[in-house]
Amino acid sequence: MNYFKSTLSDEIKFRVLYLGNDHNFENLVMSLLGEKLCHYFIADDCEQAILLFKAHPIDVVIAEFYYLKGMPECTINKLRSIDPNVTVILLNENHEIICSPLDLPCLAKNQCPLKPLNLENLLSTIISGHKDIYDQNLTALSATAFSHSSLAMTITNHANQIIAVNPAFTEITGYQVTEVIGQNPSILSSGRHDKSFYQKMWKTISHEKKWSGEIWNKRKNGELFLEWITINVITNNDGEITHYCSVFADITERKAAEERIHKLTYHDPLTELPNRRAFLERLEQNIANAKRHQKLLAVLFLDLDNFKDINDTLGHDVGDAVIKETSFRLKSCIREDDLVARLGGDEFVICLTELNHSADASVVAQKILDLMASPFGFDDERFILTFSIGISIFPSNGESVLELLKQADQAMYCAKFSGRNRYSFFDESMQQAALAKKELVRELRSSIDSEYFSIQFQPIINLLTGDIEKAEALLRWTHPKLGEISPAKFIPVAEDIGLISELGDWVFRTCAHQVKAWQEKYHKNFQISVNISPKQFQDASFDLESWVSFLSDIELTKASIALEITEGVMMNEGAITDQRLAMFRGAGIEVSLDDFGTGYSSLAYLKKLDVDYLKIDRTFIQNIHINQDDLTMCEAIIVMAHKLKIKVVAEGVENEQQCLMLQSIGCDYAQGYFFSRPLTVQSFDYLLQPKH
Repeated sequence: MNYFKSTLSDEIKFRVLYLGNDHNFENLVMSLLGEKLCHYFIADDCEQAILLFKAHPIDVVIAEFYYLKGMPECTINKLRSIDPNVTVILLNENHEIICSPLDLPCLAKNQCPLKPLNLENLLSTIISGHKDIYDQNLTALSATAFSHSSLAMTITNHANQIIAVNPAFTEITGYQVTEVIGQNPSILSSGRHDKSFYQKMWKTISHEKKWSGEIWNKRKNGELFLEWITINVITNNDGEITHYCSVFADITERKAAEERIHKLTYHDPLTELPNRRAFLERLEQNIANAKRHQKLLAVLFLDLDNFKDINDTLGHDVGDAVIKETSFRLKSCIREDDLVARLGGDEFVICLTELNHSADASVVAQKILDLMASPFGFDDERFILTFSIGISIFPSNGESVLELLKQADQAMYCAKFSGRNRYSFFDESMQQAALAKKELVRELRSSIDSEYFSIQFQPIINLLTGDIEKAEALLRWTHPKLGEISPAKFIPVAEDIGLISELGDWVFRTCAHQVKAWQEKYHKNFQISVNISPKQFQDASFDLESWVSFLSDIELTKASIALEITEGVMMNEGAITDQRLAMFRGAGIEVSLDDFGTGYSSLAYLKKLDVDYLKIDRTFIQNIHINQDDLTMCEAIIVMAHKLKIKVVAEGVENEQQCLMLQSIGCDYAQGYFFSRPLTVQSFDYLLQPKH
């Protein structure tokens, strides 16, 4: 057994097995085939031939006629049983080709007529036989692919009548082969596409000989489906159309998945409004249109006031329902061409296009505020939520997406700090205010654990005895660079950035230590009033029990600390307010109602409040000695409070006349500059010392 590998050329194509005993002739065959050889194998018996045939891919077998002996168990038959597609060329004793591959259907000698061809034609015979087998294999492979493809395939004649479909077509459309043969593919038409659609499609097929695209079609059961289809034209040698071949896939589910992904990418899942990404893209387009048509455009930045309280008190389910209802209200306030989106949380944004005047934006803003005045109702809860709205105008406040959003955001904060439930247009002063606030936030964060914070104490005088029995704790921030910073400036910022609870806890614990020291030194019943922020009071994570435990740990009576809560918090009826007040009462901590008379108060409402002290706001006190109405109001408050066993503290007393008037109408306590300004610990300590 011999094996030769040709090295004449890399383009040699055939692997040939020579089966015979004539060594001179086998060398002659090798030289005749020349560069068309890839490998040349030689075997001189059946066993060697079968071993080589199994070990190597063979394209052509050249065998002497002798190897047909022993039919049907001859060597040639055995090789053909291994690879039925191999090309076999038989030679007679004169080395003439007597049989080409297609002449061996049964290998019977009397069915293989002699073909006296010259040996020089050996190469052309091999190529011809190889091509015939290749064509047969390709045809069989194409038929297999047609039958087994997961893509639906149809072949129509030049008249566009279906002549063949594959099983995938039947599976996708529900039509059997017999139902569509001879039919026009329009049998699948869904009716979704108009006549012009198909005219454009066939125009493209006519000019470009192919077309691809999406088409809605209809299954046999009437169900619509979306397909991606490619139609190709088949022509003859003269360029005449003979057939059309189409391949399509059912992409209904894939398209639906893409749309779901697109919706998640560009829409808020709760409200189904456009989200931040979608809004930014649309706003950029609207700005370009406004530039082109020289029109005004407005961006409204909206933030729900105190929305966190809803989540904390009523739960996130109610909070989600509020957000959804709010989105419906907002959509009802704008035109079809305008855009409303949810940025996240309780923030919304609106783009108003093609405005004639900037005042047009204020009309929409006021419409929103008016609509929000209608109470929200969920289960047994009814409440009102308001918006703080900031407005920026293109092009006067900016010409880019980021500029307009930034300016509207700053204007919104201006509206919020101005009292909420209002709108505000951006102006340049807000830019400076925003920068100042940014610096304040940065310094507040860095100062939170520093010695820059301190507590001053303002005396509260018993008007009957003239003794200092109480003090109000007032937080102060002295910054090394910014100087004294008003609580009116930094307290709202601390509430916004989430530092108020940390500050409040520090104030409470510091005051507890201080009141203990003053009780031991001067007055065993001395009390300090500590202001508690509405944000901290209504924060579900506020741990009141830790405060109660702390007072026990330092052996301080619970009445040593009174917590001052604003009237607005107390009037906000809800589960968390009632729960907090009950916890205070159960722990023995006294509660003082601050700023009475400035909010929603009424004398009748006092009976519902479980408080120990009521503080009359300074606005009622400042004219009490010259205005009879103010005096009468204060007297009525005091009488009603006493009937309810509530003691009264007057704030902002600045002169002796006010003090005398308050004494005359039975007020219990008073504080103000007439008695003393807020003092440091050292100065207050001196004030408490007995005077001889």
